[in-house]
Amino acid sequence: MNLKIKQLINYINLFSCILLVATSIYYYPAQKIAFILFFGSFIIELFSDQKWRKIKFDRRTFYFTIMFLFFLLALIYYPFDPSKKYFFGLLSKRLSVLGFAGVGFFGLNDKYKLSYFLNTLIISSVVAILYLIFYRIGIVSFILNPDRATIFTEQRILYVNSHMAFNFYLNISIVSIWFILTQSWRRTIWWKRYLYIGALTIDFGLLAISEGRSGFLAGIFVMFIFIFFEIWKRKKSMGIIIGLLFPFFLFGVASLHKRMSEKMLEGEPRLFLWESAVSVIKDKPIAGYGISSAQEHFDVAREKYQTEEFRLEGMKSYRLDAHDQYLQTTMEFGLIGLLILLFLYVFPIFIVEKNRKLFSFLILLLCAYQSVFDMFITGQFSSLFGILIVLILIVNNNLVIEDTRKHLKKPINTSL
Repeated sequence: MNLKIKQLINYINLFSCILLVATSIYYYPAQKIAFILFFGSFIIELFSDQKWRKIKFDRRTFYFTIMFLFFLLALIYYPFDPSKKYFFGLLSKRLSVLGFAGVGFFGLNDKYKLSYFLNTLIISSVVAILYLIFYRIGIVSFILNPDRATIFTEQRILYVNSHMAFNFYLNISIVSIWFILTQSWRRTIWWKRYLYIGALTIDFGLLAISEGRSGFLAGIFVMFIFIFFEIWKRKKSMGIIIGLLFPFFLFGVASLHKRMSEKMLEGEPRLFLWESAVSVIKDKPIAGYGISSAQEHFDVAREKYQTEEFRLEGMKSYRLDAHDQYLQTTMEFGLIGLLILLFLYVFPIFIVEKNRKLFSFLILLLCAYQSVFDMFITGQFSSLFGILIVLILIVNNNLVIEDTRKHLKKPINTSL
């Protein structure tokens, strides 16, 4: 194939992936075109770049093989799953897992740079916020209205996304800002530093007024990690003091959140959803039911445990999942599935490059934390999870200037 055509396909693949990242803060339909372009161009690249010739069997390919196995579990269970009612609908939500397992196994083209995607995350989060404040609400109304949190929430739900997806994206953006600044502070022009700090302020400021409790607490924890890490590098004793005081600070801040009251927590729908899931798991904890039968058993259990308030809202026939990736996976595939899920969250820390180990830890920690409150790998975050894993393990980190002396050191063996 002509070299120029190959490069065109490579750039289409790169830009469609950037677009996929940029649209991940919005409701799913906004991502469809980027999703199709990315995987369509990737499939073409398989043949135009002959990617199978470049496969290296190491710990990274092992990881993506296990990711593929996680998707494959649904098909392995299919012959033993007596219910087919929900199977294909639930399977379709896992296609991103299959797609990014393939991306990780065969690799990306050489046009990819980590800074492209981190800056996309940052810019997209700020643009979404400014779009709501300046265009949908009006800056004057936002500033003068004492109930600005409520009006922002209303507009965000209408035009951007739920607080779970929105706040998770903001937290990923905050981690990206920290990583860029710590990796390239001296090489960053002064006015860009202020732009990054301004973006950090905007992201965290919106997390502070969000109705989402989990995203708000995650944001505080992430900011603490940054402060602790920077202080620890300079003065370890002060870092220890900060670390000891943080739980008290976190408790105090959390108690001020409007959705942290005892009344709000008692009425939290997730409590009866989790209780329902646990009751299903008790009957088959080792093997699980398969994705469709697990959902049917959960529907029955949910009817039993749901609150009267929820029942009166007329959502009796509305299909819900466990709103917890760990519980949902255990219902579906038992202990085996849960162990594979935990592997997907933990193993990258042991194989990632040293210069992005803390960055990777924070990203994976946010993913694992978010999975307590929502479906993640098999839900609305599936594509974003795949992209984040690829960024951690595959995409070249162009923020770090390689030391010319490194060639004298023995390279790290990443093979199994």
